[in-house]
This record gives sequence, C-alpha cells and structure tokens, in this order.
Amino acid sequence: MEDQKNQNQPIPFKKSSSWKKVLGKKWAFPAIYIGTAAIILAFVMWYQGSVMNTVSNMTNVKDNVAVTTPETPAEEPQGDEAVPVAGTVQPLAWPVGKGVQYEMGMSFYDEGASKDNQQKALVKYNNSFFPHTGIDLKSTDGKGFDVVAALAGKVVKVENDPLVGRVVEIEHADKMVTSYQSLENVVVKPGDQVTQGQVIGSAGRSEYEKDSGVHLHFEVRVDGKSVNPDQYLIQGEPESKNQ
Repeated sequence: MEDQKNQNQPIPFKKSSSWKKVLGKKWAFPAIYIGTAAIILAFVMWYQGSVMNTVSNMTNVKDNVAVTTPETPAEEPQGDEAVPVAGTVQPLAWPVGKGVQYEMGMSFYDEGASKDNQQKALVKYNNSFFPHTGIDLKSTDGKGFDVVAALAGKVVKVENDPLVGRVVEIEHADKMVTSYQSLENVVVKPGDQVTQGQVIGSAGRSEYEKDSGVHLHFEVRVDGKSVNPDQYLIQGEPESKNQ
C-alpha cells in the first residue's frame, strides 16, 4: 500500500541548474546587457537609414517637379507674345510738347532720399501729408502746354478724376505704365495706339495739388508699383528745358 501511495504522488519538477551556473558567472549580466544594446542599436540604425532613404527619394522627386503656389503661379511659355525682359525698355521722352520752356516742380518721394528732400516731396491735402508718387512739370511762364506720350504704347485709361483732374494712362512693354494727370483736356481715347511724342492733351490744374498751379503730374509704374521717373527719362532731371 505504501508503494502504491508513493506512485500516486506527483514527481517534483527539477529545475535545470545549467542556467544558474551561467547566470552565476560574473560576465553573464554584462554580456547579456551588451548583446541587448547591440540589437537595439542595430534596429535604430536600420530604421534611420530607411527614413533617410525615403526622404532622399522624396527630395529627388521634388527637385524634378515644378511646384506651384498661390503666390508664384507657374508661367506658361508665351512664344512670340512674351513680354521683354526688364531693362530693355526704350528711354522715356520728357512728356512736354515742342517749343515749351519748362521746369521741374515737386519731385518723386524717394524713401532713400534725405529727410529734407523727402519733406519737399510731400503733398499737403486736407490737413494731411502724402508721398508724391510722380514728378510735376510746369512751364516757366505758368501757362498751359501740350502734353505728349513719353513712349509709344496703348491708351488703357482716360477719365476725369475729381481730385487729380483728367487722367490718361498708357501701357508699354516690360509691364510699364505711364500716367499723365492734372490735364486740362484730352485728345485720345482708350484703345488708341500712340507714338512717342504724340500729343495726348494739355496741362491744367488739380484739386489734389492746388498749390502747384498749372502743371503736369507724370507717373511711371512698373509691375503696378510707382517708381522714380528720373531713372527712365532721357538726360535726367531738367533745370529748365526748351524743346
């Protein structure tokens, strides 16, 4: 009976002592730590290499594709109708008729000019001061005179403004527009093609520059921005001219 009882009892599990022997060595834990660290480092390096390779491929694709944004839309070739590059525009003639002695009035407000010159280029209107966006030309005798196109182009605007008087705007190459204001009368209409030196009207007065008397207010705009006309006019600023 005792033998049968002993046979029915579970045999206790004997753990292997081999791992205990290995773990009991001084080098065991350092070896396990170094091995684990090596595996983790290898995985990290593989992952970084994979990410860098993906980024490199995306960059190569981006370099070969024209990216279009709302601010800089892609431009299509325009063939023979393409606008000439900046700097090729013909010099502007002084927009004053032949036989007229004239001189410079108020000059263009230049942000790079001295404070004194900037103050002289401010228009006083309705108890406020405004930068002068062009140049004023007037005859030495204070009388009206013929106003001519400074450059060949297409008339794109003719209007009567309550502040600056009658206005004519002419469109040229290189995204340039010349504007003639304070006119007494106008002899051209929108859509007309004019030549350099062609009479487009006569100088008069304006409410905006009332103190300037009879004069021509002349502006030059490039790509929609007012620029100093002196840099485009032939022979620079006149002290007094007789054409």
